This record gives sequence, C-alpha cells and structure tokens, in this order.
Amino acid sequence: GVDGGSRGEFVFPTFHSFPPSYTRQPVAATRTKQEALWADLIREYCRHHNIFWLDIASAANSALFVNHTIQRRVTAEDITHFLDALVARGDGAWDDAHARCLVFWRRPEAWGDMVYQWVEATGNSGSVMTVYELRLSDTTKGQPFHDLDLELMLRALAALETAGKAAVFGGERSDSLGVKFL
Repeated sequence: GVDGGSRGEFVFPTFHSFPPSYTRQPVAATRTKQEALWADLIREYCRHHNIFWLDIASAANSALFVNHTIQRRVTAEDITHFLDALVARGDGAWDDAHARCLVFWRRPEAWGDMVYQWVEATGNSGSVMTVYELRLSDTTKGQPFHDLDLELMLRALAALETAGKAAVFGGERSDSLGVKFL
C-alpha cells in the first residue's frame, strides 16, 4: 500500500498544510512552482516509504494527498497532473493505462551504477546472472537494489546496456532475463 513500509515518521513540508496547495493554481508561474513542490514531495514520500509504483486510485486516499487536519485533498485529476509534471522532468514513468506511475526517487541510471559497482566488487564482471538473482537472491541481500521493482531493475539494466557495461538477453521482460556484465 501507499502508506506501508515506513522508516519512522515522514515529515511533510509546510506547503502540505497550506489549503491553496490542494487546488491547482490558475496563474502559470504559481502553478509551475506548485507542480515542482508536489513533484518533490511525491519523490521524497516515495523514497521514505520505499514506494516504487504510485497508483492514483489508492494514492488519492493516502496521507500524501489528503490532509485531514485542514480538511483538504488533492483530486485524482490533479494527482495525475502533478505526476505528469514529475514524469515530464524525468522523475517517473506512466504504466500503459496511465493509472500508475513508477516514481524514480532514484534514477534508473543510479540504480544501474549501484548494481555495476556490486558486480565489480564481488568479482562478477564477465559473468551471466538472471534478473531474479540480482533482485531477489540471497547473494544481493543487504544491497540497496535487493528487491528492487522489476520494471525499475529492467530500466537500470537498460541504462547499463546503453553505457556498454551489460548485455541483457532472453525473452519477455521478466525475472528470467539474463544479464552479462561487461
């Protein structure tokens, strides 16, 4: 869930308690600032709670978009708008249905770099591993990328491929894909 997996109390920024923050602002300059504030908050909230996918329907009822103290909530339409802003600046990607957003609180390239550093540190350069081994095996327990969302891991590996550090092979996008580290 959107409020699960917390690491202590999340501290909301002051704008989260400011009623006008919950209505999309009509003046372009103000709206641009508002979009940046919400996009930053979404990233930090997701980082704090280790959330990768933000589902609009469930997020609409979460503490992220509802402030009971001031009796305000962000509409699903405005959540979509703020997530569009997040995606536009490269900090997220929509699913095909435009119902869930993969939030990049750490960019795929950064995840890829972490994987590659681990590969080099453990002497796995030149070896072939499966996506499953990288994400879920005991070998990677304790690594920041252990249990990383599959789509995000595939994007991280694609970034390594682009950088000439890995080759991904196999069939469909799944944990059974192979990765050769170069």
